[in-house]
Amino acid sequence: MYQTGNKIKKLRELRNFTQGYMAEKLGISQSNYARLENDEVGISNERLKQIADVLETTKENILSFDEKYVFNVHNEQHSSGAIVHNYSKSPEIKQLYEDKIKLLEEKVQMLEKQLSS
Repeated sequence: MYQTGNKIKKLRELRNFTQGYMAEKLGISQSNYARLENDEVGISNERLKQIADVLETTKENILSFDEKYVFNVHNEQHSSGAIVHNYSKSPEIKQLYEDKIKLLEEKVQMLEKQLSS
């Protein structure tokens, strides 16, 4: 089970935010921010709320975050010795994307009809 700092790290990485960016938004040094992610210091409820705001989520989402529900990662050893990461989406995420694509396609068709009228 991940500690809070590691959950924050994973969410930050999913947002493509750097530690420096997070630290700047929180008004702390990058090294102090890294200590939060490494669970070297405790995180108050207020600080967790600030972090959630920067990540555009909630404290509850951070605390309940589990990356295995976001994507499944399978590491394989390549013949060259390099590690190859294969990412696969969960069925729920895949369905959400397919639903969104379908809605967007329907919207495009509707707009095309309006333009041709």
